[in-house]
Amino acid sequence: MRGFGGCVRTIFLVALVAGCMSRPVSVGPVRGGNLTIASFSCDVTPPVGHPLCGGWIKPLAVVDAPLLAKGIVLSNGKTRYVLCAVDWCQLNTASHDLLCRRIAEAADIPESQVAVQTVHPHDAPIADANAQRLLDRETSAPAHLDLRFMDAVGDRVAAAVRQAVKRMRPFTHVGYGMAKVEKFASNRRVVKVNGKVRTRMSSTKDPAYHAAPEGKIDPWLRTITFFDRDTPIVRLHYYASHPQSYYGRGHASPDVPGWARAQLERDEKIPHIYFTGCAGDVAAGKYNDGTDEARTQMIARLVAAMREAIGATRKAPVSEISWKTAEVRFAPRTEPEFAEAGFRKEIADPRAPSIKRLKAALALAWCERVAGRPGVEISCLRLGPVRIVHLPGEPFIEYQLYAQSRRPDDFVAVAGYGDCGPGYICTDDAFAEGGYEPTESFAGPPSERLLKAAIADLLDGEAKPPK
Repeated sequence: MRGFGGCVRTIFLVALVAGCMSRPVSVGPVRGGNLTIASFSCDVTPPVGHPLCGGWIKPLAVVDAPLLAKGIVLSNGKTRYVLCAVDWCQLNTASHDLLCRRIAEAADIPESQVAVQTVHPHDAPIADANAQRLLDRETSAPAHLDLRFMDAVGDRVAAAVRQAVKRMRPFTHVGYGMAKVEKFASNRRVVKVNGKVRTRMSSTKDPAYHAAPEGKIDPWLRTITFFDRDTPIVRLHYYASHPQSYYGRGHASPDVPGWARAQLERDEKIPHIYFTGCAGDVAAGKYNDGTDEARTQMIARLVAAMREAIGATRKAPVSEISWKTAEVRFAPRTEPEFAEAGFRKEIADPRAPSIKRLKAALALAWCERVAGRPGVEISCLRLGPVRIVHLPGEPFIEYQLYAQSRRPDDFVAVAGYGDCGPGYICTDDAFAEGGYEPTESFAGPPSERLLKAAIADLLDGEAKPPK
C-alpha cells in the first residue's frame, strides 16, 4: 500500500538540477541585556466527529485530555523568535505554512524565525489543507480535515502568541540537564537473519518483539530551562520516541508526553513544553503491550526522567541569541509506485479504499508543494552552550545522533516533526533493508547526505557534505 510516498521524476528534476543543496542563512547573534521570554498555550482539540490520524482510524468520539499548542516567544530587544509544539500527529504543507504564517504575523517577525513542530500522538489530526482541497474536487471522497477548523486553529494560536508578546519578562540564564528514560524507547526496525527488516511498532503483544534487542536509540531526555536569575520560568523537554502508547479508539489525547508534562506543571506551577525528537524509527514496542497498565508505566518513566533531568540542571548566563536557518532540497523518489499520475488516479477512484485515497491526497499535496517550492527549511537556536535544532518530517534517530556529534562539548537538543510533508526521512541504507518506513517516505537517496550537510551548516558552518 502506498503511504506518504514520493512524486513523479519530472517534478523533482528541478531540485536535482539545483543540486539538492542546503543554503545557510544566519540571524544573529544579537547581544545585550534585553533578553525576554513569555510562554503561550491554547486548545487545538478538534470537534467530535473530526478525522484522527489523517482519517484512517476511528474519528474523534471522546476527549480524554485536550490537545494543546504550547510554545515560547523569545526576544533580544530587536527581534523575536517563536518555538511551538502542537499536540497533533502531523502538520503538512499548507497547514504547517498556515501556522507559521499566523504566528509570524502575531509576533511581527519573518516566518523564518518561527519553528512549529508536532508532538506526534496518533489520536490527533494529521492536517494538510492542500490534501483536503484535492479531495474536495472528487465525488464522495473521504474527509481528512475540516478547513474551517484549521483556519480557526490558526487564529487561536496567533491570539495566544499576541498575548504572550504583551507579557514578556526578562530571562538571564539558560539551564540544561539530561537523564535516561528507562524501558521506553526501542528501535522499530528489527533486522531478520537474511538482513531484511521487520517493523516493531509502538505496541505489540508478540513476545519475539519484546525479546528483540533495543537497537539504536538516544536514551537521553534533555531538558532546557529558562531562568530569571534563580527563578525557573519555563521548561522545554526533548525525547526521541514515538509518543503514543495506544491509539485508534476515538479518544483524543496528547498521550504519554501530555500527561507527563501535566504532572510536572502541577508540581512546579510553571509551563512545561514537550518536543518529540528524531523518532521516525523509534517507538515503545519492546516495552509496551498496548494496555492501560503499560501506558501508566510509560508516563511514570517519562516523568521520572523529567524530574531527574531537572535535578541535574546546570545554569549558564545568557547575553545573546543566535538563530540560523538552512534550506534542504530532498532527493526524489523515482519508483513507478510514487508517480504523480498514480496518486491522481487513486484520489479520483470512488471504488478505491478510503485509506488509499487519503494517503494519495497527502502524497499529491507534497508533489505540488515541491513543484512550487522545492526547499524545506531547518533551523537552529543557540543560547550560550545550548543549541536547539528543528527538523522536518519523521527523521530517523541517526540525524539526532549526528547533530549531537557535531557539537560534542555543547548541549544539543533536536526536535523533529516540523513540516511532515516529506514523511519519513530514512537513512539511505534503509531503502535496501526494507521495512515499513521507506514505503512512507518522499525523500530518497542521497537525502541522508543532504540533510546531514545542512545540519553541519547549522551547527558548525561547514558546508562540506559528510563522508
